[in-house]
Amino acid sequence: MKIKARITKSSFLLLTIIFVVSLLPAIGADFEGITPEEAKRRIDSDPTIFILDVRSSIEFRDGHINGAVNINVYYINSYAYLLPEENDTGIIVYCDDGFRSRTGADKVVNLGYTNVSNMLDGYFGWLDLGYPYVTGTETSLITPSVDIGLLSIVCISIVVLIIWKVKLPTKK
Repeated sequence: MKIKARITKSSFLLLTIIFVVSLLPAIGADFEGITPEEAKRRIDSDPTIFILDVRSSIEFRDGHINGAVNINVYYINSYAYLLPEENDTGIIVYCDDGFRSRTGADKVVNLGYTNVSNMLDGYFGWLDLGYPYVTGTETSLITPSVDIGLLSIVCISIVVLIIWKVKLPTKK
C-alpha cells in the first residue's frame, strides 16, 4: 500500500509542477492587455500592425482576423524569423480567449519586441462584437496538425491511468 501512496503523491506532485510551470509566462509580463475594441481601432488606423494568431492551424482555418498570421504558440521561438524585422513594430497577439495569447505575447517580448499587446477575450471576444473575420489558411505559416499542449496532457493522463490499473505486489 505504501508504494501506491508514493505513486499517488508523485503523480500529484508532477501534475502540480506542470501546472505551475505553465503559469510562469504570465508572471512579469512586459506587454499590455487590450480589448477587442482597442485592437480593431489600432488595426483600422495603422496598416503596419502585425496581427499574430497563436492558435492551432485548425482553429485558424475555421476563422481568424483578416490579415492575421498564424504561428502556433508552441512554435513562436522556432519561427521568430517570420515576425517583423523592426522590434518596435506594433504586434497584437490573440488566441480564442486570451490565455494562450498571454504566453505568446510573453514569448514575443522575450524575443526583444517592445510594442506587444495581448488581445483580452481573444477571437471569441472579437466575434461577440460582430467584427469581421475570414476563413482559410492563406496566412497560416506554421500548421502543426497536433496541439502539443493537449497531447502532453493526454499522455500524462494515460501514464497516470496505467499506474492506477497496474496491480502492485503487497506484503502479507
